Amino acid sequence: MRATRSISITGLALAGAVSAARAEDAEILQAPDPATVLDIAKGFGSARMEKDDNGDPMISGRVEGVKYVIYFYGCENHENCKSLQFSTGYTDPLTADQANAWNEKYRWVKAYSGDGSNFKMDVSFAGGITRANLEQQFANWDSMAGNIKDFVNEK
Repeated sequence: MRATRSISITGLALAGAVSAARAEDAEILQAPDPATVLDIAKGFGSARMEKDDNGDPMISGRVEGVKYVIYFYGCENHENCKSLQFSTGYTDPLTADQANAWNEKYRWVKAYSGDGSNFKMDVSFAGGITRANLEQQFANWDSMAGNIKDFVNEK
């Protein structure tokens, strides 16, 4: 009986810890608020708020020595944007074969050939995402930055 009671108490404590963790992650972001995105970006390196050529918010930053930009898409009057895109590029273009080699190896960030070598990662806010999920997107981008730099230097 005593062992059963201990197991029940332990189970309740674990359930409470899971509920508390979920409560911390209860902040659902329906749109990429530029101030929130900038705040998270600064936790991964240098970042500053700017505007793109259309007047929409844009964040320029640097992680792992790699310059990047976050573009906000689907904005209405430069607000209430629907998604964002992490992007970095180099003037030395990738060939289609090089871009395909990258894309076969890496999941989150996609490479594109063209006028320059471009690496992009999209984040949709359709249906809302948690702040923790957005922070994880930054962690994904941060973890890939060194791989991007190495790939471009080796090509």
